[in-house]
Amino acid sequence: MVCPQNGRVGLEVPLKTVKNFLTGEALSRLDPNSPHHLCQDPACPVVYYGEEGVCTLAEVRFPIYDKGAPLICYCFDWTRERALQALRQGQDPVAEVEAGVRAKRCACDQRNPRGRCCLSTLKAEVARLA
Repeated sequence: MVCPQNGRVGLEVPLKTVKNFLTGEALSRLDPNSPHHLCQDPACPVVYYGEEGVCTLAEVRFPIYDKGAPLICYCFDWTRERALQALRQGQDPVAEVEAGVRAKRCACDQRNPRGRCCLSTLKAEVARLA
């Protein structure tokens, strides 16, 4: 399914993730029986979309990494700035998150707007910052 605003294919996201991110008003329009997608285009105002329509940045409760927010890891609060600071101090943000995942402390399926683990995104950001 493509984003109705920009025509690009979005990332399918679990319903529980979408529910967690939407404001009450947007949640009242949600069709729980249809698939939902995340528009990953930073220039597009649409965040989630499905058969019932779109939800924009104004209709989500938390910042969205794909829309330019600095938060990379939603479970352990890693931002670009914090990752850069950690790297300068010889710390490894990826190793810290991996340890948290192994300890079953993450909740990516609900906290990450993509509805999945952020490790690949964090690894890419850390590589870019290093």
